Amino acid sequence: MGTRNGTDKDAGDLSKSFRSLGFDVHTYNDRSCDDMKKLLKQAAEENHSDAACFACILLSHGEEGLIYGTDGPMAIKHLTALFRGDKCKSLIGKPKLFFIQACRGSEFDEGIQTDSGPANDTLETDANPRYKIPVEADFLFAYSTVPGKN
Repeated sequence: MGTRNGTDKDAGDLSKSFRSLGFDVHTYNDRSCDDMKKLLKQAAEENHSDAACFACILLSHGEEGLIYGTDGPMAIKHLTALFRGDKCKSLIGKPKLFFIQACRGSEFDEGIQTDSGPANDTLETDANPRYKIPVEADFLFAYSTVPGKN
């Protein structure tokens, strides 16, 4: 797998943001599929009675329905299923949030030029800087059911 440029910054920014929201944050880098499953199984077995919700963020390579560990791919549902109501009683009726930053296919989005962009740390010589965003940016996809359910 190739290098995922920017993922360390993303992880740091996410950690900071979730801490500021009152979450207890635990970060695990470069884990095998078995390690990911063991870590999430331990989290699911914890007592979450005093928690308002649970959030898990996975940053890795991926394919549709799969996330990559250091040793290959595994089905995302094998990780999320650990938090089902019949497996994680202390989260029944509480939000279980899974954010997955990973590819879901092999098509490349070339991006589109914009007329303005975020400020950066370098000196800007143009009063109207330009940068690229994905062609399908600014979409929010929320599913009311999990795959295979209606």
